[in-house]
Amino acid sequence: MKIPKIIACIAALSLFPVSSAFAAPSSIVGDVNMDGTVNISDGVVLARYLHGNISFTRDQFELADVNKDDSADSLDLAQLKYIITANSGRMPVGTWVIPGTAEDYFYFDGNGNVTVTHTYDTPITNAPAGTVTENTITFEDGKLIMTDENQNTECTISWVNSSRFDITYKNGIRLPVIYYGSEPLVYDQLLNGMWISDSGRSYGITGVYGYYFEAGGDNGIKFNYKKDFNRLTFHFDNGDGDANAFITAVDSMHIDLTWDDGRVERLTKQNIETIDGVTYVNGILIANKTYDLPSTYAPNGILPDAQAAFNEMQAAARKDGLSLTICSGYRSYTYQRDLYNSYVNRDGKAKADTYSARPGHSEHQTGLAMDINMAGDAFNNTPEAKWLAAHCAEYGFIIRYPQGKQDITGYKYESWHVRYLGKELAREVTDSGLTLEEFLCIDSAYKY
Repeated sequence: MKIPKIIACIAALSLFPVSSAFAAPSSIVGDVNMDGTVNISDGVVLARYLHGNISFTRDQFELADVNKDDSADSLDLAQLKYIITANSGRMPVGTWVIPGTAEDYFYFDGNGNVTVTHTYDTPITNAPAGTVTENTITFEDGKLIMTDENQNTECTISWVNSSRFDITYKNGIRLPVIYYGSEPLVYDQLLNGMWISDSGRSYGITGVYGYYFEAGGDNGIKFNYKKDFNRLTFHFDNGDGDANAFITAVDSMHIDLTWDDGRVERLTKQNIETIDGVTYVNGILIANKTYDLPSTYAPNGILPDAQAAFNEMQAAARKDGLSLTICSGYRSYTYQRDLYNSYVNRDGKAKADTYSARPGHSEHQTGLAMDINMAGDAFNNTPEAKWLAAHCAEYGFIIRYPQGKQDITGYKYESWHVRYLGKELAREVTDSGLTLEEFLCIDSAYKY
Protein backbone atom coordinates (compact mmCIF):
# COMPACT_ATOMS: atom_id res chain seq x y z
CA MET A 1 0.00 0.00 0.00
CA LYS A 2 1.41 3.35 -0.97
CA ILE A 3 1.32 6.28 1.43
CA PRO A 4 -0.51 9.39 0.09
CA LYS A 5 1.77 12.35 -0.38
CA ILE A 6 1.36 14.79 2.48
CA ILE A 7 2.05 18.39 1.52
CA ALA A 8 -0.63 20.51 3.14
CA CYS A 9 -0.98 18.34 6.24
CA ILE A 10 -1.47 19.78 9.69
CA ALA A 11 1.82 18.63 11.15
CA ALA A 12 2.64 20.00 14.56
CA LEU A 13 -0.49 22.16 14.59
CA SER A 14 -2.96 21.50 17.38
CA LEU A 15 -6.46 22.91 17.10
CA PHE A 16 -6.96 22.49 20.83
CA PRO A 17 -4.30 21.70 23.42
CA VAL A 18 -4.36 18.24 24.92
CA SER A 19 -4.31 18.67 28.67
CA SER A 20 -5.91 17.30 31.77
CA ALA A 21 -9.51 18.36 32.15
CA PHE A 22 -8.77 19.11 35.77
CA ALA A 23 -5.93 21.57 35.13
CA ALA A 24 -6.01 25.13 36.44
CA PRO A 25 -8.65 27.22 34.66
CA SER A 26 -7.64 29.50 31.80
CA SER A 27 -9.27 32.84 30.97
CA ILE A 28 -11.94 33.09 28.29
CA VAL A 29 -11.26 35.27 25.26
CA GLY A 30 -13.71 38.16 25.36
CA ASP A 31 -14.15 38.01 29.15
CA VAL A 32 -12.72 41.53 29.48
CA ASN A 33 -14.06 42.12 32.98
CA MET A 34 -12.76 38.69 34.01
CA ASP A 35 -15.93 37.52 35.74
CA GLY A 36 -15.89 34.04 34.18
CA THR A 37 -18.44 34.60 31.41
CA VAL A 38 -18.75 36.59 28.18
CA ASN A 39 -21.77 38.90 28.11
CA ILE A 40 -22.87 42.47 27.40
CA SER A 41 -20.88 43.75 30.41
CA ASP A 42 -17.66 42.84 28.60
CA GLY A 43 -18.79 44.87 25.56
CA VAL A 44 -19.42 47.87 27.79
CA VAL A 45 -15.96 47.58 29.38
CA LEU A 46 -14.26 47.28 25.98
CA ALA A 47 -16.18 50.29 24.66
CA ARG A 48 -15.05 52.36 27.66
CA TYR A 49 -11.45 51.33 26.97
CA LEU A 50 -11.73 52.33 23.30
CA HIS A 51 -13.08 55.74 24.34
CA GLY A 52 -10.07 56.22 26.63
CA ASN A 53 -12.08 56.16 29.83
CA ILE A 54 -10.23 53.24 31.44
CA SER A 55 -6.96 51.35 31.14
CA PHE A 56 -6.40 47.62 30.69
CA THR A 57 -4.00 45.29 32.40
CA ARG A 58 -1.92 43.07 30.13
CA ASP A 59 -4.28 40.16 30.85
CA GLN A 60 -7.34 42.26 30.00
CA PHE A 61 -5.72 43.45 26.77
CA GLU A 62 -5.13 39.83 25.68
CA LEU A 63 -8.72 38.93 26.49
CA ALA A 64 -9.97 41.96 24.55
CA ASP A 65 -7.97 40.98 21.45
CA VAL A 66 -10.82 38.76 20.26
CA ASN A 67 -9.62 38.41 16.65
CA LYS A 68 -6.00 37.85 17.73
CA ASP A 69 -4.37 40.56 15.60
CA ASP A 70 -2.31 41.94 18.54
CA SER A 71 -4.54 44.97 19.02
CA ALA A 72 -7.71 45.80 20.92
CA ASP A 73 -9.84 47.94 18.61
CA SER A 74 -13.27 48.42 17.10
CA LEU A 75 -12.97 45.19 15.10
CA ASP A 76 -12.66 43.27 18.37
CA LEU A 77 -15.71 45.12 19.71
CA ALA A 78 -17.67 44.09 16.60
CA GLN A 79 -16.58 40.47 16.95
CA LEU A 80 -17.37 40.51 20.67
CA LYS A 81 -20.82 41.91 19.87
CA TYR A 82 -21.38 39.02 17.48
CA ILE A 83 -20.30 36.42 20.06
CA ILE A 84 -22.64 37.92 22.63
CA THR A 85 -25.68 38.40 20.39
CA ALA A 86 -25.29 35.13 18.48
CA ASN A 87 -24.75 32.95 21.54
CA SER A 88 -26.70 34.64 24.33
CA GLY A 89 -29.06 31.98 25.59
CA ARG A 90 -28.09 29.62 22.76
CA MET A 91 -28.51 26.01 23.76
CA PRO A 92 -25.79 23.62 22.55
CA VAL A 93 -27.08 20.93 20.20
CA GLY A 94 -25.39 17.65 19.27
CA THR A 95 -22.32 15.92 20.64
CA TRP A 96 -19.64 17.93 22.46
CA VAL A 97 -16.48 16.67 24.15
CA ILE A 98 -13.99 17.72 26.78
CA PRO A 99 -10.64 17.09 25.05
CA GLY A 100 -7.69 15.68 26.93
CA THR A 101 -6.79 12.74 29.08
CA ALA A 102 -9.94 13.05 31.21
CA GLU A 103 -12.55 13.11 28.50
CA ASP A 104 -16.32 13.40 28.96
CA TYR A 105 -18.94 13.32 26.20
CA PHE A 106 -22.09 15.46 26.22
CA TYR A 107 -25.11 15.01 24.00
CA PHE A 108 -27.50 18.00 23.97
CA ASP A 109 -30.92 17.36 22.42
CA GLY A 110 -31.67 21.09 22.02
CA ASN A 111 -34.56 20.99 24.49
CA GLY A 112 -32.55 21.43 27.66
CA ASN A 113 -31.77 17.73 28.16
CA VAL A 114 -28.13 16.61 28.39
CA THR A 115 -26.68 13.09 28.52
CA VAL A 116 -23.17 12.99 29.98
CA THR A 117 -20.90 9.96 29.56
CA HIS A 118 -18.14 9.96 32.17
CA THR A 119 -14.97 8.23 31.02
CA TYR A 120 -13.02 8.68 34.26
CA ASP A 121 -13.89 9.02 37.92
CA THR A 122 -15.08 12.61 38.14
CA PRO A 123 -14.24 14.36 41.42
CA ILE A 124 -16.34 17.40 40.49
CA THR A 125 -19.63 15.53 40.19
CA ASN A 126 -18.60 12.32 42.04
CA ALA A 127 -19.61 10.34 38.96
CA PRO A 128 -17.63 7.10 38.57
CA ALA A 129 -16.02 6.15 35.26
CA GLY A 130 -18.35 4.46 32.82
CA THR A 131 -21.53 5.99 34.18
CA VAL A 132 -24.04 8.10 32.30
CA THR A 133 -25.88 10.96 33.98
CA GLU A 134 -28.88 12.96 32.85
CA ASN A 135 -28.47 16.72 33.20
CA THR A 136 -30.68 19.69 32.50
CA ILE A 137 -29.75 23.09 31.11
CA THR A 138 -31.64 26.34 31.73
CA PHE A 139 -31.19 30.02 30.89
CA GLU A 140 -31.14 32.08 34.08
CA ASP A 141 -30.10 35.70 34.64
CA GLY A 142 -28.44 35.85 31.21
CA LYS A 143 -26.45 32.66 31.78
CA LEU A 144 -26.76 29.03 30.72
CA ILE A 145 -26.83 26.87 33.84
CA MET A 146 -26.35 23.09 33.72
CA THR A 147 -27.36 20.93 36.69
CA ASP A 148 -26.86 17.19 37.10
CA GLU A 149 -29.70 14.76 37.82
CA ASN A 150 -29.01 14.72 41.56
CA GLN A 151 -29.28 18.52 41.68
CA ASN A 152 -26.06 18.67 43.66
CA THR A 153 -23.67 20.14 41.10
CA GLU A 154 -24.19 23.28 39.07
CA CYS A 155 -22.03 24.89 36.39
CA THR A 156 -22.16 27.84 33.97
CA ILE A 157 -21.75 27.52 30.21
CA SER A 158 -19.86 30.42 28.53
CA TRP A 159 -19.55 30.50 24.73
CA VAL A 160 -16.06 31.19 23.35
CA ASN A 161 -16.92 30.83 19.66
CA SER A 162 -19.48 28.99 17.56
CA SER A 163 -17.92 25.58 18.20
CA ARG A 164 -16.51 25.92 21.71
CA PHE A 165 -17.74 26.83 25.15
CA ASP A 166 -16.24 26.64 28.64
CA ILE A 167 -17.93 24.97 31.60
CA THR A 168 -17.17 26.71 34.91
CA TYR A 169 -18.05 25.05 38.22
CA LYS A 170 -18.70 26.87 41.46
CA ASN A 171 -15.28 25.87 42.79
CA GLY A 172 -13.64 27.75 39.89
CA ILE A 173 -12.61 24.73 37.80
CA ARG A 174 -13.08 25.49 34.12
CA LEU A 175 -13.26 22.85 31.37
CA PRO A 176 -13.05 23.52 27.61
CA VAL A 177 -15.76 21.82 25.54
CA ILE A 178 -15.63 21.54 21.76
CA TYR A 179 -18.18 20.54 19.12
CA TYR A 180 -17.90 17.08 17.62
CA GLY A 181 -21.02 16.50 15.53
CA SER A 182 -24.78 16.70 15.27
CA GLU A 183 -25.47 13.07 16.16
CA PRO A 184 -24.76 11.08 19.33
CA LEU A 185 -21.27 9.60 19.25
CA VAL A 186 -21.30 6.03 17.90
CA TYR A 187 -17.93 4.46 18.55
CA ASP A 188 -18.18 1.62 16.07
CA GLN A 189 -18.61 4.17 13.25
CA LEU A 190 -16.04 6.68 14.47
CA LEU A 191 -12.85 5.44 12.87
CA ASN A 192 -13.71 3.52 9.69
CA GLY A 193 -11.69 4.59 6.66
CA MET A 194 -8.28 6.04 5.90
CA TRP A 195 -6.50 8.42 8.27
CA ILE A 196 -3.32 10.42 7.60
CA SER A 197 -0.98 11.20 10.47
CA ASP A 198 1.10 14.32 11.00
CA SER A 199 3.98 11.93 11.76
CA GLY A 200 3.92 10.54 8.20
CA ARG A 201 2.01 7.36 8.95
CA SER A 202 -1.27 6.31 7.39
CA TYR A 203 -3.95 4.26 9.13
CA GLY A 204 -6.54 2.11 7.40
CA ILE A 205 -9.36 1.03 9.70
CA THR A 206 -12.33 -1.31 9.20
CA GLY A 207 -14.61 -2.25 12.05
CA VAL A 208 -12.50 -2.43 15.20
CA TYR A 209 -9.29 -3.50 13.45
CA GLY A 210 -6.79 -1.71 11.29
CA TYR A 211 -3.29 -1.47 9.88
CA TYR A 212 -0.87 1.41 10.03
CA PHE A 213 1.94 2.04 7.58
CA GLU A 214 5.08 4.02 8.17
CA ALA A 215 5.92 6.66 5.55
CA GLY A 216 7.41 4.93 2.53
CA GLY A 217 6.61 1.48 3.88
CA ASP A 218 4.43 -1.19 2.32
CA ASN A 219 4.15 -3.61 5.27
CA GLY A 220 1.31 -2.74 7.60
CA ILE A 221 1.27 -3.38 11.35
CA LYS A 222 -2.05 -4.64 12.68
CA PHE A 223 -3.81 -3.15 15.71
CA ASN A 224 -7.25 -3.08 17.22
CA TYR A 225 -9.16 -0.47 19.12
CA LYS A 226 -11.32 -1.13 22.13
CA LYS A 227 -13.75 0.58 24.43
CA ASP A 228 -13.02 0.87 28.13
CA PHE A 229 -15.87 2.79 29.76
CA ASN A 230 -16.41 4.51 26.39
CA ARG A 231 -12.74 5.47 26.24
CA LEU A 232 -11.24 4.41 22.93
CA THR A 233 -7.74 2.97 22.84
CA PHE A 234 -5.53 1.85 19.98
CA HIS A 235 -3.85 -1.36 21.10
CA PHE A 236 -0.70 -2.78 19.48
CA ASP A 237 1.21 -5.95 20.28
CA ASN A 238 4.42 -5.65 18.30
CA GLY A 239 6.27 -8.52 19.94
CA ASP A 240 8.21 -6.22 22.26
CA GLY A 241 5.26 -5.63 24.55
CA ASP A 242 1.96 -3.82 24.36
CA ALA A 243 1.62 -0.25 23.17
CA ASN A 244 -1.48 1.87 23.64
CA ALA A 245 -2.70 5.21 22.37
CA PHE A 246 -5.73 6.91 23.86
CA ILE A 247 -8.07 8.49 21.30
CA THR A 248 -9.41 12.03 21.64
CA ALA A 249 -11.99 13.39 19.20
CA VAL A 250 -11.03 16.85 17.89
CA ASP A 251 -13.74 17.49 15.30
CA SER A 252 -15.62 15.54 12.64
CA MET A 253 -12.43 14.84 10.65
CA HIS A 254 -9.58 14.81 13.19
CA ILE A 255 -8.59 12.72 16.19
CA ASP A 256 -5.56 12.80 18.47
CA LEU A 257 -3.68 9.72 19.64
CA THR A 258 -1.93 10.15 22.99
CA TRP A 259 0.68 7.41 23.37
CA ASP A 260 1.91 5.83 26.57
CA ASP A 261 5.05 7.96 26.41
CA GLY A 262 3.02 11.18 26.18
CA ARG A 263 3.61 11.72 22.47
CA VAL A 264 0.55 13.15 20.66
CA GLU A 265 -0.20 12.26 17.05
CA ARG A 266 -2.87 14.09 15.01
CA LEU A 267 -4.85 11.98 12.49
CA THR A 268 -6.85 13.46 9.62
CA LYS A 269 -9.62 11.44 8.03
CA GLN A 270 -9.01 11.17 4.30
CA ASN A 271 -11.35 9.02 2.27
CA ILE A 272 -10.80 9.99 -1.37
CA GLU A 273 -13.14 8.72 -4.06
CA THR A 274 -13.76 9.64 -7.67
CA ILE A 275 -17.30 9.50 -9.05
CA ASP A 276 -17.82 10.21 -12.76
CA GLY A 277 -14.48 11.99 -12.85
CA VAL A 278 -15.25 14.21 -9.84
CA THR A 279 -13.09 13.93 -6.70
CA TYR A 280 -14.63 13.86 -3.24
CA VAL A 281 -12.59 13.93 -0.03
CA ASN A 282 -14.65 12.79 2.95
CA GLY A 283 -17.69 13.53 0.81
CA ILE A 284 -16.56 17.10 -0.01
CA LEU A 285 -16.31 17.98 -3.71
CA ILE A 286 -12.79 19.23 -4.41
CA ALA A 287 -11.54 21.33 -7.32
CA ASN A 288 -8.03 22.73 -6.97
CA LYS A 289 -4.69 22.51 -8.77
CA THR A 290 -4.33 18.81 -7.93
CA TYR A 291 -7.90 17.64 -8.49
CA ASP A 292 -9.73 18.71 -11.64
CA LEU A 293 -13.29 18.45 -12.91
CA PRO A 294 -14.21 16.88 -16.25
CA SER A 295 -15.38 19.23 -18.98
CA THR A 296 -18.78 17.52 -18.82
CA TYR A 297 -19.36 18.52 -15.19
CA ALA A 298 -21.89 21.35 -15.55
CA PRO A 299 -24.40 22.26 -12.83
CA ASN A 300 -25.13 25.33 -15.02
CA GLY A 301 -25.44 27.71 -12.10
CA ILE A 302 -24.86 28.19 -8.41
CA LEU A 303 -26.30 25.19 -6.61
CA PRO A 304 -29.54 25.84 -4.69
CA ASP A 305 -28.12 25.32 -1.17
CA ALA A 306 -25.23 27.70 -1.88
CA GLN A 307 -27.56 30.30 -3.39
CA ALA A 308 -29.96 30.10 -0.43
CA ALA A 309 -27.03 30.48 1.98
CA PHE A 310 -25.79 33.54 0.08
CA ASN A 311 -29.26 35.09 0.15
CA GLU A 312 -29.36 34.64 3.92
CA MET A 313 -25.88 36.14 4.28
CA GLN A 314 -26.74 39.04 1.98
CA ALA A 315 -29.81 39.88 4.08
CA ALA A 316 -27.77 39.81 7.29
CA ALA A 317 -25.13 42.14 5.82
CA ARG A 318 -27.86 44.50 4.67
CA LYS A 319 -29.09 44.80 8.27
CA ASP A 320 -25.56 45.94 9.15
CA GLY A 321 -25.69 48.58 6.41
CA LEU A 322 -23.53 46.69 3.91
CA SER A 323 -24.22 45.45 0.40
CA LEU A 324 -23.03 42.04 -0.83
CA THR A 325 -23.51 40.93 -4.43
CA ILE A 326 -22.18 38.06 -6.52
CA CYS A 327 -19.94 39.44 -9.25
CA SER A 328 -18.89 36.01 -10.51
CA GLY A 329 -20.63 32.75 -9.66
CA TYR A 330 -20.82 29.61 -11.77
CA ARG A 331 -18.39 29.32 -14.68
CA SER A 332 -18.49 26.53 -17.23
CA TYR A 333 -15.40 24.60 -18.30
CA THR A 334 -15.40 26.45 -21.64
CA TYR A 335 -15.80 29.86 -20.04
CA GLN A 336 -12.93 29.18 -17.64
CA ARG A 337 -10.75 27.95 -20.48
CA ASP A 338 -11.27 31.18 -22.44
CA LEU A 339 -10.81 33.34 -19.34
CA TYR A 340 -7.57 31.58 -18.33
CA ASN A 341 -6.15 31.79 -21.86
CA SER A 342 -6.85 35.52 -21.96
CA TYR A 343 -4.87 35.99 -18.74
CA VAL A 344 -2.00 33.89 -20.10
CA ASN A 345 -1.89 36.01 -23.25
CA ARG A 346 -1.81 39.16 -21.13
CA ASP A 347 0.48 38.21 -18.19
CA GLY A 348 2.15 34.93 -19.13
CA LYS A 349 1.40 31.47 -17.80
CA ALA A 350 3.45 31.65 -14.58
CA LYS A 351 1.72 34.79 -13.33
CA ALA A 352 -1.72 33.72 -14.55
CA ASP A 353 -1.41 30.54 -12.49
CA THR A 354 -1.17 32.60 -9.30
CA TYR A 355 -4.63 34.09 -9.66
CA SER A 356 -6.57 32.13 -12.29
CA ALA A 357 -7.38 28.41 -12.51
CA ARG A 358 -6.73 26.31 -15.54
CA PRO A 359 -9.88 24.84 -17.12
CA GLY A 360 -11.29 22.05 -14.98
CA HIS A 361 -9.47 23.27 -11.87
CA SER A 362 -11.73 26.22 -11.01
CA GLU A 363 -13.99 26.08 -7.97
CA HIS A 364 -16.44 28.23 -9.90
CA GLN A 365 -17.25 25.21 -12.07
CA THR A 366 -18.55 23.37 -8.98
CA GLY A 367 -21.46 25.76 -8.51
CA LEU A 368 -20.36 26.14 -4.88
CA ALA A 369 -18.00 29.14 -5.15
CA MET A 370 -18.57 32.81 -5.79
CA ASP A 371 -16.73 36.13 -5.91
CA ILE A 372 -18.28 38.87 -3.81
CA ASN A 373 -18.69 42.50 -5.00
CA MET A 374 -15.42 42.79 -6.93
CA ALA A 375 -12.76 40.25 -7.84
CA GLY A 376 -9.72 42.38 -7.11
CA ASP A 377 -7.37 43.61 -4.38
CA ALA A 378 -9.39 46.83 -4.04
CA PHE A 379 -11.93 44.75 -2.09
CA ASN A 380 -9.45 43.64 0.58
CA ASN A 381 -9.77 46.44 3.12
CA THR A 382 -13.39 47.38 2.55
CA PRO A 383 -15.98 47.09 5.35
CA GLU A 384 -17.68 44.40 3.27
CA ALA A 385 -14.48 42.32 3.14
CA LYS A 386 -14.02 42.58 6.89
CA TRP A 387 -17.66 41.64 7.50
CA LEU A 388 -17.36 38.71 5.11
CA ALA A 389 -14.28 37.36 6.88
CA ALA A 390 -15.93 37.69 10.29
CA HIS A 391 -19.35 36.27 9.41
CA CYS A 392 -19.33 34.10 6.27
CA ALA A 393 -18.88 30.86 8.25
CA GLU A 394 -22.19 31.54 10.01
CA TYR A 395 -23.87 30.99 6.66
CA GLY A 396 -21.80 28.01 5.51
CA PHE A 397 -18.95 29.72 3.61
CA ILE A 398 -15.19 29.93 4.07
CA ILE A 399 -12.65 32.41 2.70
CA ARG A 400 -11.12 29.91 0.32
CA TYR A 401 -7.73 31.55 -0.37
CA PRO A 402 -6.65 33.32 2.85
CA GLN A 403 -3.69 35.58 3.40
CA GLY A 404 -0.35 33.86 3.99
CA LYS A 405 -1.49 30.50 2.59
CA GLN A 406 -0.51 30.98 -1.05
CA ASP A 407 1.99 28.10 -1.00
CA ILE A 408 -0.73 25.78 0.27
CA THR A 409 -3.78 26.78 -1.79
CA GLY A 410 -1.76 27.65 -4.90
CA TYR A 411 -3.45 31.03 -5.26
CA LYS A 412 -2.89 34.58 -4.08
CA TYR A 413 -4.96 36.00 -1.24
CA GLU A 414 -8.55 36.54 -2.40
CA SER A 415 -10.72 38.19 0.24
CA TRP A 416 -13.65 38.09 -2.18
CA HIS A 417 -13.69 34.37 -3.06
CA VAL A 418 -15.90 32.22 -0.82
CA ARG A 419 -16.71 28.51 -1.00
CA TYR A 420 -19.88 26.95 0.35
CA LEU A 421 -19.38 23.96 2.68
CA GLY A 422 -22.48 24.06 4.86
CA LYS A 423 -22.70 25.69 8.28
CA GLU A 424 -21.30 22.83 10.35
CA LEU A 425 -18.20 22.18 8.26
CA ALA A 426 -17.55 25.86 7.51
CA ARG A 427 -17.55 26.53 11.25
CA GLU A 428 -15.04 23.73 11.87
CA VAL A 429 -12.68 24.86 9.09
CA THR A 430 -12.85 28.53 10.09
CA ASP A 431 -12.37 27.90 13.80
CA SER A 432 -9.38 25.64 13.04
CA GLY A 433 -7.55 28.46 11.23
CA LEU A 434 -6.67 26.02 8.44
CA THR A 435 -7.22 26.12 4.71
CA LEU A 436 -9.44 23.45 3.20
CA GLU A 437 -6.29 21.71 1.92
CA GLU A 438 -4.77 21.62 5.41
CA PHE A 439 -8.04 20.55 7.01
CA LEU A 440 -8.32 17.58 4.63
CA CYS A 441 -4.56 16.94 4.41
CA ILE A 442 -4.45 17.24 0.62
CA ASP A 443 -2.25 19.31 -1.69
CA SER A 444 -2.93 21.79 -4.47
CA ALA A 445 -0.27 21.75 -7.18
CA TYR A 446 -0.40 21.21 -10.91
CA LYS A 447 1.21 17.99 -12.04
CA TYR A 448 1.61 19.19 -15.64
